[in-house]
Amino acid sequence: MGFGAVLVISSRNRRFADIAVSSSAQPVSHNGMTGAPLECAEICGRTLVERIIERYAAIDCDSISILVEAGIFLPRFRVEHANVSIETVKDLRPAVTRKLDEYLEQGIDHAFIQWADTYTETDLLDVFCFHRESKQTVTPTFDSNGALALWVVNCEKAQGSPLETLLQQAGRASRYFIREFVTRLSHPRSMREFAADMLRGRCETGPSGRQTRPGIWCDEGADVHRRARLVAPAYIGCGAKVRADALITRFSNIERECCIDSGTVVEDSCILAYTIIGICLDLSHAVVNGNELFNLERDVAIEISDPKVMRSTATVHKLLFTASELIEAIENKAIEKDHKLSKLHPMSQGWQLNGSLIQE
Repeated sequence: MGFGAVLVISSRNRRFADIAVSSSAQPVSHNGMTGAPLECAEICGRTLVERIIERYAAIDCDSISILVEAGIFLPRFRVEHANVSIETVKDLRPAVTRKLDEYLEQGIDHAFIQWADTYTETDLLDVFCFHRESKQTVTPTFDSNGALALWVVNCEKAQGSPLETLLQQAGRASRYFIREFVTRLSHPRSMREFAADMLRGRCETGPSGRQTRPGIWCDEGADVHRRARLVAPAYIGCGAKVRADALITRFSNIERECCIDSGTVVEDSCILAYTIIGICLDLSHAVVNGNELFNLERDVAIEISDPKVMRSTATVHKLLFTASELIEAIENKAIEKDHKLSKLHPMSQGWQLNGSLIQE
């Protein structure tokens, strides 16, 4: 008896920029990762989406389908799984129903449905067994804080049923209580709490990279100046730079390709990917994404207009990636054309350097 998983990433989930707009500060611009749901932002090296996929892969789920609402940027996963498929859809609800019908055709009898902003470390096989023994169409889950966006569905009984109908049935069904670790990424504060929980070892999942010393995780290509000070626990992401006399302390996480300039103190804060923090600043109790700062103590989001204070390089990285792809495509076309010409004129190979195009 096989089972699958449908992971839903919706634009209706909370986003950093949406929360900033709803605060008392001025609205912030949508650049970099601000237009993506919080679960698509790396926290201690991996997104919540990737951490959820790892848990389904660990129980040998037959098929893991990620349904992404159109317009959402999904970062590349650090580990590829053979049974994971990603599909961009305009309307998520009929897409979930269609996916359950496809599972039934493939011989998959039961499926998990999970919204990607909800992460739990419960025993998924135990949830599956509870659902199978209860013989329900759909089994909902909940914890001490209320209902969770995680259900198990009998694909045969649910065949052709709209998602709204299944959720209504879930309201009348026996529920599975989850006692293990749960996080809901509904606010920048929950991002900060999740990072601190990982650094404290309060959950099974943890920071990526390796521990260079107890409580200090440095990911691939991280560059920490010998005069910089890291107070455990802390995480420094892939390609991140911590300059001389900077201080990273109190469960702070510095994500991919960030730069903390000289003399700056980062305390109890999340610095999201591709963010540059300027010289001799004091940053505490905050989540920073490019030039957008959310202060957790005052519950206020602001946009920093001075690029010397803080800025994002996400757009630049995106453009460089696109340009490199374009150059590679042009070179491949040129090589293909040259190969065709060489068949017609074998002597043309003698005019190239080792049979290659112009090299840098």
